[in-house]
Amino acid sequence: MRACLCVCGNTGNIVDGNDRSGLLKKPDYKLSTPEMVMKNGYPVEIHEATTKDGYILSMHRIPYSPKSNNSRTNRPVVFLQHGLFCSSIDWVILGPGKALAYLLADEGYDVWLGNARGNVYSLKHTTLTPQQKDFWNFSWHEMGTYDLPAVIDYILARTRQQDVYYIGHSMGTTMFFVLTSLKPEYNTKFRLTIAFAPVVFMSDVKSDISKLAAFSRTGKQADQLYNSGIFFPPRTWAEHIQVACNNRTFTLCSTLIFLVAGFDPQELDPKLLPVILAHYPAGSSMKALVHYGQLMRTGKFQQYDHGRALNIMYYGTLEPPPYNLSAVTAPVSLYNGKNDWLSSIKDTEKLYSKLPNIVGMNQVPLDTFNHADFQWAKNAKTLLYNDVIKFMKNY
Repeated sequence: MRACLCVCGNTGNIVDGNDRSGLLKKPDYKLSTPEMVMKNGYPVEIHEATTKDGYILSMHRIPYSPKSNNSRTNRPVVFLQHGLFCSSIDWVILGPGKALAYLLADEGYDVWLGNARGNVYSLKHTTLTPQQKDFWNFSWHEMGTYDLPAVIDYILARTRQQDVYYIGHSMGTTMFFVLTSLKPEYNTKFRLTIAFAPVVFMSDVKSDISKLAAFSRTGKQADQLYNSGIFFPPRTWAEHIQVACNNRTFTLCSTLIFLVAGFDPQELDPKLLPVILAHYPAGSSMKALVHYGQLMRTGKFQQYDHGRALNIMYYGTLEPPPYNLSAVTAPVSLYNGKNDWLSSIKDTEKLYSKLPNIVGMNQVPLDTFNHADFQWAKNAKTLLYNDVIKFMKNY
């Protein structure tokens, strides 16, 4: 069965072909998500959904596995949402037989990979351009209230399914809890939610670099910060990273990840690191980072703090309103790493106590498992993914 690439908009028209011969000669650090999927012999589609506030989001779909005997369309749908500064490529970067997106496709799922506004795959808007500061006036609040409804509704309409399995990592979990707390009618559209390294309460963050975000201010100072635009490296960095992050400098380059996520060198493949750093960070707004800083500083899961004067204008209150987690009635299973410097067990236990329909609270059975390992650990399949897929099939 040949891999195929199609680009689908609202009409779903196929506009590209089936040739992957050139991709086989291209190094992975130069490949986009669709190219990487195609290179590995899986079918891939590119879909676009437009949010109510005008952002045009790109989704990457693996409709079935080449190991399947047919391409029937009534497969259960699973939607995977990446974390802050990440993209859809992080779900496939480990390769076939290891990456979660491929494993799910092999198990018979119709796999959709999201890309939040502001990353390299979702830089289009109906009226704005990334060169305009208003384009970057968003945090993960807007990703939850605008991005997720747009892509979930698109997927359900496209596949004619009633609900989806949802797997979110880090910010992908934040987005889910924002949506289902503020728009509880969406709870029924999630058959089961798997929350990897949930980021909701952040009073126990251990990463000193990440804690710097907690020093961000509200009001005009925060506005000036988000007006600085994006956290987004030029793609020309990829070539330099291949030279800089070779086997001899693995410790130096991997430390950049470990200082944020927690140290776990045994699970980070040195050969994969240059590929990871060629695609990460994939872009987002500074305002999203500032909003996380506010959660660290307050210990609360609440909407963006504009400062008291603007809060009155936006919310009618001096302080930003909290997200109502008691409204999240979709079934949720939580997954933690024991060495996760961003999503601690303490903070996750607090989240566990607030949710009305918890169906699982799990710790990955490796003492060094960190925040990034949920997507990049070389043994993620045996440590995590096999159990997750088994739970999904039995749920």
